[in-house]
Formats: sequence, structure tokens, C-alpha cells
Amino acid sequence: MSDVKFKIFVGWDSREAIAYQVCKHSIFKNSKHGYDIEVIPLIQDELRAQELYWRDEDKLGSTEFTFTRFLVPELCNFKGWAVFCDCDFLFNTDIEKLFRLADPRYALMCVQHDYNPDNAVKMDGKVQHQYPRKNWSSMMLFNCEHPSNKKLTKELVNNPDIDGKYLHRFSWLDDKEIGKLPVHWNWLVGWYDQSKDGKPKALHYTEGGPWFKEYERCEYAVDWLLMEKDYNKTVTKEKRWKLNEFDEFTQEKQELIRDVLHYSIDPENNYYNANLKTIEEKVKNMGEKIAAIDSEGGISYASKGLTYDPYLADFVHGTGGKLSSWSKEENTDNALVIRGLGGGSRKAIQHCWKTNRTFYAIDTGYFGNGKIKKIHRVTKNALQYLGPIYERDGDRARHMGYRFKKFRPGTKILLVPPSNKVMEIFGQPSPEVWVENVKRELAKYTDRPIEVRLKPTRTERVNNQSMQSALQNDVHCIVTYNSIAAVEALMEGKPAIVLGQNAASVIAETKLENVNNPRIPNRDEMDAYMANLAYQQFTIQELRNGTAWRLLNESGELPIWDPDKEQES
Repeated sequence: MSDVKFKIFVGWDSREAIAYQVCKHSIFKNSKHGYDIEVIPLIQDELRAQELYWRDEDKLGSTEFTFTRFLVPELCNFKGWAVFCDCDFLFNTDIEKLFRLADPRYALMCVQHDYNPDNAVKMDGKVQHQYPRKNWSSMMLFNCEHPSNKKLTKELVNNPDIDGKYLHRFSWLDDKEIGKLPVHWNWLVGWYDQSKDGKPKALHYTEGGPWFKEYERCEYAVDWLLMEKDYNKTVTKEKRWKLNEFDEFTQEKQELIRDVLHYSIDPENNYYNANLKTIEEKVKNMGEKIAAIDSEGGISYASKGLTYDPYLADFVHGTGGKLSSWSKEENTDNALVIRGLGGGSRKAIQHCWKTNRTFYAIDTGYFGNGKIKKIHRVTKNALQYLGPIYERDGDRARHMGYRFKKFRPGTKILLVPPSNKVMEIFGQPSPEVWVENVKRELAKYTDRPIEVRLKPTRTERVNNQSMQSALQNDVHCIVTYNSIAAVEALMEGKPAIVLGQNAASVIAETKLENVNNPRIPNRDEMDAYMANLAYQQFTIQELRNGTAWRLLNESGELPIWDPDKEQES
């Protein structure tokens, strides 16, 4: 999440996509400082793909964001203030004025309606449920760092025992922690009256807006329709047939779309040379270069309501490849895209190593991930990047959170054993045996105290058992096999000894006999190393739009970093 001043999360529903776009447009249209604002749609499928939302479909929910709205504090890393509003809002004034009402005494502020509609349905036939504090949660000003909101974790939001009543009535808060906002900021269309209630600053078409045929003549319909017209003019002006501006499409897919458009107006192939046979051939060839491998018994994405592993699907989208499985691809020569080390993934990786077949492995990024897993590494023919350090600009690494830290002395050795799956795929002994072997070997060279750090769950790692906090506890160095903890240690100013295939091998110590005086890279080495490593990991958008694919395949054209040249300059 970026560090903009004002974050506004808007509910997104596939039945009301235009409502979201007009709501967003009204926010920027009325803002004096648009560069200070970020509008984030809460798209349920994307939140599922990011493993932030995994509840079963809510049969009683009237929208796709019935529950996802309560993820806002988590999405903000429990820092600062943020607004949530339904997609059926229209802002008539600068939303920065709403943030000025933020009162740190409260965990949450909202318009506290006394709203009890008589009609049994709303919008496109959805049931109108009656409950206390109805519509309070349709617009919330969250104090994300308030201690009481720390309870509002993704685990709580996804807990099947926590129902809508608990969340929409703000049951995790004491009443005194809920602040009151003026009705102007959540003006329920058809409920409030300007003659007695004032003038709306944010219209809320809660029972249905003009984008639904049956509500096209509702109160304030003209306001919404005028804003929609202005939005459409903006879109038309900015994206009139400029397919190369659509980040979601690779160049290959853009060319295919052009061919389809040309064929639709020139089916006899008199002018554009885009006949149906050519189009069919392009479609056929697009999926033959690279194929994703469903882990088949590995990562359990289906249990989270997903049809296919979302990270594999995103990367394949950016490569022009196809979705498949190990059983279908075992006897082809397609390059494979693999995620995880279980099920069919392990078989596929071992097969590729044995036959020199090209594969790309996707896993958690080396650095830059906080509570939200937003950065992912992609490695060609290995599980971690083992190539040379190429000359790269350092801006990308800094944007992902890298800052050089001076190396600090410590006393104890932190032993970070690998997982069972890692040891199995490399043909190594179990983690328990590995730990004992390393301890015996270390005893030959040092009498420093040794502490073993077993891998915590992801929730434990991002909350109270992070590697960063462990490294600050009088650590001299860490010893690991192929864990990315080696990269984290170097970033925290601690030496690392790596004993297996590890992205840090090029810059870390690799021999236990040097444990008392391990290799310590200088600042120039660290800066160059981290700058290059930042180009081996990618955001979800970069996986999807082909950026990751392009960067992974351009490295052979880049100069290799020369430390002597760096020192001379």
C-alpha cells in the first residue's frame, strides 16, 4: 500500500462496476489535491488471490463487499486513517474535509442513522435486511491504529463463526469508541430532506441508483447521470483506441485484439489482412510456449473458493501462455510455471532438473512484504536466483523497502533450518538431522551459543515473531540452507552463512569454518546486490501485465556489476 495522505477504500461489486467508477471519479473531480488521494476498490477475487479473504460465499449478503470492508485496517497495516464507502456513493465536495473530522479518541466514526426502510427489497431484487445500526457501516472513517481495531484482523473477518451482525454492528468496539459524523457525509437518498437536514456532501443511493433501470428516476438521479457523463468523456479522451495503454494486455494480445477488430469491419480481408485463419493461428500459438502447472495436491487454493492458483494464472496471463497441469504437460516440451513444492510441483521440478527442461518457479518475494504478501519472486530453472549481479538502478530496491544498515556485532548464532519439503526436493536429510549435523560441525570452530529458530506460521511472522525482531536479539550471524532469511539478515546488518542453493550465496559466507569471521559485504556490494535482487521479484500487476516476463528474459543483455569499477568511480 502506498504512503499517500488519504486512502479511500470503495466496495466493488460485479453488478455495479459503473457505480464504482463514477464514485471514484466524483472523489477526484472534487479534490483540490488529487495526488494526495488513493482510491482502492475492494475486489473480492483479488483479495482471495492475495489470501486476505477466504470466507465461503455469503448467501445473505446483498453485495460482494459485505465482509471485505472490514479488512481496511489490515490493508493499511493498522496505521493512519482511512475511509470506506459503498460503491453507490457520489461525492459533491472535497473528501479531504471528511478526514479533517477524524478524532483520535474514536476507533471508528460514521453517520449514525436511524434507518428502518419499509420496502422488502432494494437494488436489483436483493433482500432488504433489517437490523440495528443499519447503514452505519456503509461509510466508515477508520482510525486504523486505534488499539481496539487491532482485533479486526483478516483472521477475525474470515472466521465463519463471526457473522454479519457482529461486524456491521461494530461489536468489536465499545459504544464510546464509535464517533458520530454529520448526516451530510452519508446522505441516504430518499430518506433525508434538504429542507430540514441540510445539504448532502456525499449522496448514498442505498436502495438503488440510476444505473439500475427501475431507479433511473430516483431522487438526485441527475447528479449521478451528470457525473457519469463526465466520467465517460474522460475515459473516451484518454483511451480512444489506444490499446497499447492497457497494462492488462501483453503486446501479443494487443495485436490479436487489433486483428479481431479489423476482421469485424473487414471480414473479406480487403484492407487489413486480418483473416479468420490468421486469428485462429495466433490464438493457437499463444498458449504453446509456456504452461502453468496446477500443483495437484500441493497449494490448496480451491479451499479458498478459487478456480486455479491465482499467481500462476497472473504470470501466464503476462506471458501469453496457458493454464494446465503436470499430468497434461509431462510429455510436452513447453516451459513450465510452477508454484510450491508439494504434489505435482515437486515431480515437475525434479523432472525439469533431470532433463534440463526450462521452468519458472514462483514463491514469496525476497524482501518488501509486510502483512500483505504483495511481492513474489520468479526464478528461472531454480528455486531462488543464483545468477550474477547485474548493473541495475537502485530505485526499485528502495521503493520495495531496502535501506542499507551497518553491520553490527553480536554473540549468538541463529540456526534457521529449512522445511521438510525443501530438504526432500534437494535430497537432504530431515530438518532435525540437518540441525544436529550443523551443530556438530560448528562445535569444531566456535563455542558461541546456538539458538534454533523453527519457521513460524506466516501470521506469527508478520505480527510478533518476525525475522527482523529475532535478528536484533544479540545475533552474531545466521546459518541456513536455502531460506530467504539470509537476505533478511544481510538487510538487518547481520552476516549470513548459507549451505545450499540460496539467492544470498553470491554475497554471503558459504563455509562454516569461517563462522567467527564470516564474509561481511560492504555498502557498495549490498547496494548492487539488492538493486539486482529487486528485479527478480514482482508485484501481482507486474506478473499479470508481462513486466515480470520481460525483466526475467532481458538479463542476458545487461552488463554484470564490476566492484572494481564501482570503487574507481
